[in-house]
This record gives sequence, C-alpha cells and structure tokens, in this order.
Amino acid sequence: MMVGIPSAVPILFSAVWETVKLSGAAIAGALILGFILAEASLQGGRVAAAVIQIITQLIRGTPVLVFVFLVYYLLPVAGIRLDKTSTAIISLSIFFSVFFSETFRSAVAAIPQGQRQSGLAMGMSRWNVERIVVLPQAMRIALPPLMNLSAIVVKSTSIVSIIGAWELTYATNELVMRTMQPFEYLLAAMAVYFCICYALVWLGKRLGRRLNVSQKDA
Repeated sequence: MMVGIPSAVPILFSAVWETVKLSGAAIAGALILGFILAEASLQGGRVAAAVIQIITQLIRGTPVLVFVFLVYYLLPVAGIRLDKTSTAIISLSIFFSVFFSETFRSAVAAIPQGQRQSGLAMGMSRWNVERIVVLPQAMRIALPPLMNLSAIVVKSTSIVSIIGAWELTYATNELVMRTMQPFEYLLAAMAVYFCICYALVWLGKRLGRRLNVSQKDA
C-alpha cells in the first residue's frame, strides 16, 4: 500500500529526534576529545605534538565510512560490545575530534604571544593565563568554524546507517523500500538535514558576531 509523507510523520519525527541526539552526543564527544588533543599538542612538548600530529593525519586521510566500519569491527575484538548507536557516537566522536582539535589549536595559536608573557609577568600562573586570557579569546575565533564542523557531523550521521544505527537516513530508506516512493522521502530527508545544518551555521555566525561586539564593548 502506498503511504504518503503525512502518514509517515511519526516515523520521520522519531528518526529526526534520533539524529539530533546522535549528532549532539557525537559533537559533544568530539569537542571534549578535540580540546584535550589541542591542549596536549600545545602544552605537552614536542613528542606529544608529534604523536598527535601523526594520529591527526592518519584519521584525516581515512574516509569517515571506512573509519566507522573500523571502529564497528574493532570494538568487539577488544572485548567491548555496544549497541549500534553507541558505536556510531564513538566512531564519529573520535573521527571528528581531530578536526575540532585543529580548529582549537589554530585559534589558540592566533592569540599574540605577548599577551601570555604579560600575564606571566603579572604573576599569573601558566594555567590561569590560558584559562583567563587565552581561551576566552580563542573561543571567539573558533566558534564559527566549530559550528561549521558541527553541521558536517550532522550530515555524517547519515553514514552510520550502514552499520544499522537507526536515524533519519536509515528510516528514510525503510520508508522508500516500503512505499517505493524514493523522491518524496529523500527530498523530505534532504530538507531536514538542510534545516538543521543551516541553523547550526547561522547560529555560529550570530554568536561569533555577538562575542566580537561584546569584546569590543569591554
């Protein structure tokens, strides 16, 4: 029986919500891990920076689909058995953490070295200089590209349908196979992805402008 989009709205809504949750968890994981990698690269010395650079290049040179498959098959070998959604979150978090890390690192490196030296000369500890002087400015610089990367993460959640993680792309494919109406459902999915990604990019630009204005007023 042919089913139109109105009758499939509950399924699509549930799938969109799953995509939002999956994306949010993956972005949060990538942000945390990316920040740790950036700080380790900047503060951990030459050896740590070299190791992180090698890891970064290896992951950046790997297609996200291959990386998702790699994590999917490696976790059980390591004795870690997770559901497919958790596996998807872990794989996307690790993969995109190196991109978030490079964004953090570039933003921190853009802060003039003289500001650090001034803070240290005033008797501030190195940690306080980073926390009070460097990081707030770096976040203003990093926010727009971080939001752009977040939009890419949202789009990349469609890839995890290949390992059976149920989200918008997986649900759309199920509806297409059930109804044989590919264009109707694929266009609907495309519109949803566009709205989510556009909102993230717009929000990043908006917040970036506000933070810059606040900095000037201060």
